[in-house]
Parts: sequence; C-alpha cells; structure tokens
Amino acid sequence: MTRDTSTPCPWEHIELDGSNLTVEDFLSVHIVRIAAHLKRFPGVYARGAGLTLPQWRLLSTVAHHKSIPLKQLAEVAATDKALVSRTVKELAQKGLVNTASMKSGDRSLACNITAKGSKLVDAAMPLARMHHARLLLSLDKEDRVRLYDILQKLQAVCSDED
Repeated sequence: MTRDTSTPCPWEHIELDGSNLTVEDFLSVHIVRIAAHLKRFPGVYARGAGLTLPQWRLLSTVAHHKSIPLKQLAEVAATDKALVSRTVKELAQKGLVNTASMKSGDRSLACNITAKGSKLVDAAMPLARMHHARLLLSLDKEDRVRLYDILQKLQAVCSDED
C-alpha cells in the first residue's frame, strides 16, 4: 500500500508541541499496526512447533546466540526479565534450552540452546526468513537502507529516554 500523495504528509511540518498531530498521525499508531501484522505471522510456525509466541521469540534469539546471559536475553528480546525467566523455564522443561552459571561461583545464568531446540528453530527459520525478506523486498534498496537507519535513530532516542 502506497501513500496517497494527493493528501499531504502529516509529518512534513510538525509543531514542536505536536499540536497539529492527530492520534492517527502518531508514530506509535503506525508502528503498532505493522507490529500487529508481524506478531501474527510467527504464530504459524510457533503453534506448529507447539510453542507460544513468547517461547518462539526467546528460543529463536537463544538459537541465534547459541548461549546468551539471561539479562542480555531480556534486553535483546525487548521483554521484561520476569517473562524471560518464566519462558526460559518452560523452554527448559521442553528440552529446548538449558541454563548454566556463566562462571564458577557466579549467580548470573546463561541460556543455551540444546540440540533439540536447534533442530526446531532450523526447521522453522527458512519460513520466517522468507516472510521477512518478502516484506522488506516490497521496498526498494534505498528505502530499505533509509528505513533501517531511521529505525536505528528512533531506537537510540527511545533508549536515551528510558
């Protein structure tokens, strides 16, 4: 869907106090709509693997890193620590991950992917990659690079505000 260029872009001129923005113009509204779509898709292969969406997200993140400290897993997955802890326990019960102390005598735990977890992720990942590639390839190369740069800038601003 392309923007109707006969209607002016509501973001072209923004007042410092945002008084000329409607709720529909908020960046969060647009991002939430896209996120809602992106959230639905992993459900297909998560359910097929007998996992919830949070379980799939964490499992695929752990698989990417092979081993990752729980604290970092929460940051990378943009999920609160309590949900990460519960979800990792569920994944461990299924034999998909395990946890271990990072160093002798250290209370910090790392989450590690198991062979069973790797096999499950390896089976689902081609479909996930294809879906995301198709979505990104709907933009030309210049727009993809620009979008990536813009998202990095917005994430940096959001991190500064946290």
